[in-house]
Order: sequence, then C-alpha cells, then structure tokens
Amino acid sequence: MEPRIIPYSLVAADKTAIDATQDTSNPSSRSQRFSTAKHTRDEILPIVPETDSFKHTCPPWTPYCYTLWQPLIVKSQKISPEDCYVGRIPSFVGKDMLGASMAWATRGKLSNTLIDEICESWSSTIAGRKILRYLDGNRKWFVRLDQMSPKDSPLGGKLPSSTMRDVVTKLCSSMRAQGCLDREIGDAEREGRDIEIKLVLNLWNEEIDAAQEFRVFVPPPAAAERKELIYGYSFDVWLRRPDEVILIEINPFGALSGCGGSLFNWALDGRVMYGLEQPVFAVTLEKDKVTAEEKM
Repeated sequence: MEPRIIPYSLVAADKTAIDATQDTSNPSSRSQRFSTAKHTRDEILPIVPETDSFKHTCPPWTPYCYTLWQPLIVKSQKISPEDCYVGRIPSFVGKDMLGASMAWATRGKLSNTLIDEICESWSSTIAGRKILRYLDGNRKWFVRLDQMSPKDSPLGGKLPSSTMRDVVTKLCSSMRAQGCLDREIGDAEREGRDIEIKLVLNLWNEEIDAAQEFRVFVPPPAAAERKELIYGYSFDVWLRRPDEVILIEINPFGALSGCGGSLFNWALDGRVMYGLEQPVFAVTLEKDKVTAEEKM
C-alpha cells in the first residue's frame, strides 16, 4: 500500500474555497480537490470505464442505513444497551421539520415559535414520550438520522444534544438532515408506504477524536469477492489506540454517491478508489505530525 502525505495547508485552502461558495452540492460548480461527492456519470466515466458487469449508478441508501448496522457499531464501540436508543419521528412531525428546514434554507433563521410547536407535537406522541426519557436535559447524546447526522448545522451540529429542542433545532438547520427527510417522505409517497423516520441516540463519547478517524473505501470488485454489497461501500473507523480500531459507521461507495472522498477526489483519484491501481493510504501532515483530516 502506497502512503500519501498531503500538506495540511492544501486541505485547509481547499476547505476555505468550498466554504466560500454558496452551491456546495455540485462538484462541477466549484474547484475542489478533496472530499468530492455527487459527481456526474460523465465526470467519472473517462477515469473508470464501465463493463458488462459494472455500471456507474447512484447506490441506494437502504443497505447503508445506520440502524441496519447499529448492533455491530454498538458492539464495536462497547456501548451498553441503556446508553443507546433508536426512536421514531412521526410522519407529521417529520413533515413539519422539513418545512422548517426549507424556511431555514431560504431565510437563514428558525422561528422559535415553530420549534416550540414541533417539540410540543412530537412530545405529545407515544414515540416522543419514549424519546424524552433519554432527552432529559442531563445526559449528552450523539444524534443522527438513519442516513446522516446533522453535523453541518451551524446551530451546534457537532455538539452533543440533551433536550428535544436541541435535536429539533439541529435537524431543522441541517441541509444533510433536510435531504434525508425530503428523500424519505418523497420515496414513501411514491411507493405508497408509510413514512418511517428513525432517530438514533448514542451516549456522547468525549474520547472520539475526528483527527483519529479514517475512511476506508471498498470498491465493487473487492466487495464482490467477499459476496457483499454489489455497489461497494465505505466505512469510518476511529483509531482509539495503536492496537484498537473502532467502527463508526457504514457509508455508500461511488463517485455518484453522496459519500465524501475525504482526502481523495472521486474523479482525479478514481482509478485508485475503484481498485484499478495500487491502494493508497492518505494522511495530512500538520506541525510535523501525521493526523487524519476531519471528513468534510
């Protein structure tokens, strides 16, 4: 495996350029070297040609849902049963959250009255009352939906949550969460099924350090050899100690997916990421020490 040490100044400059743009959902509209996602088929096709058995498609989210893999993740992180919970956001509450999120995207602010109304509606349901047993204002929780966490929320997205209001505020001010809600509500309506929005609570772990997290990419050929996902997959791990690796989450794989390439670029590094060239272990170097760059 080939090591690739990337000067942190390059990563920082790239992130600054990304933050300065308004449209960060389309790689073709920005200059971005690292952590690209959602490429078009035309962008990746010259780099990684299709074959009779392999086509570039956007992978479905279902096989990568957090709750599907939660038993394995909880076991790896040594989380006790009382320190984790999978709850449900009722469909009408989810729709209200989506509406609030769209208002946030338009105006850049949330109505306190609307947040209070959403909390009141949710807490009046059986699902809401169950979640309130955990969101008691004392314990700190890592919160996420089945597909993504609201870590992009500028209203404390990377901080722990202790109350239902914390959770609602983060979900309604996160474009990642908005995408999850919009996708689930839209899919359910098209498929004629009930809307199912799951909320995951894991007790906050102060030890987890993003600087010691790594993203591993398993392309379709490697995945097929193990008779696993035909789309390939990626997974995040935390190097807790030199001899202990902890599983954080499972993600989709592919240039057309929403999975960020971390220190890679799906198009420029496509042959490496798709297993057509020698694997690369990429890290970024800052202040004479090697650290893993926080995934963007």
